[in-house]
Amino acid sequence: MITKKWIKMGMLSLSATVLLAACDNDDTLETTPVEDETMTDEQTDDEVEETAEEEASTEDDTVEEDTTEDESQETSTTGLESMIFEFNLDDAIDLFYETFESEDINIEEIQFEHDDNRFVYEFEGWDGEYEYELDIDAETGDIIKQEKDDNDDTEDSLDLDGIISPQEAMETALEASGSGYVEEWKLEVEDGRTIYKIDIEEGDDQEIDAHTGDVL
Repeated sequence: MITKKWIKMGMLSLSATVLLAACDNDDTLETTPVEDETMTDEQTDDEVEETAEEEASTEDDTVEEDTTEDESQETSTTGLESMIFEFNLDDAIDLFYETFESEDINIEEIQFEHDDNRFVYEFEGWDGEYEYELDIDAETGDIIKQEKDDNDDTEDSLDLDGIISPQEAMETALEASGSGYVEEWKLEVEDGRTIYKIDIEEGDDQEIDAHTGDVL
């Protein structure tokens, strides 16, 4: 009787152990998804932060592009009439004669324009034996191009004594045009007199008498 009793108690004890082990496994299985959900929440927060940073970066890039476009538009509508250069027309004329070591050269034409990201005076001249070309940087006074070639042809010659300044000529031209801005200008001889030809963007080009300042 005693042996059977101990056998029954042993079986009951074993059954209880199995049940407890099963309960432990169930608890483990139930808690595991909670850890996964926590990881998922953390990953979601990270993804939200990354998305927010990307959107902020995109907005910054857009602002920079808009600023660049605005600056480009402002540059494109800024004319020569509003600019001041270190090397003025008189300085450029003096440098032309000094470079070729003669004041007997006839200057046929002077053009001022924006070329290769810089503003340049372009001279053409002659003396009956040679023809001369000289390009000068308007900001630095550096010589960009210098040429002297054989040529005995004679051309027109600018009368540079007592002419009005390019600034005066541009202001008169813009007033006559009524709109626009100056892209470039040129001094040349036409019908025996020295004139400024003013190239006006978004307006009408004008010709100004270099001595009287009259609109032609």
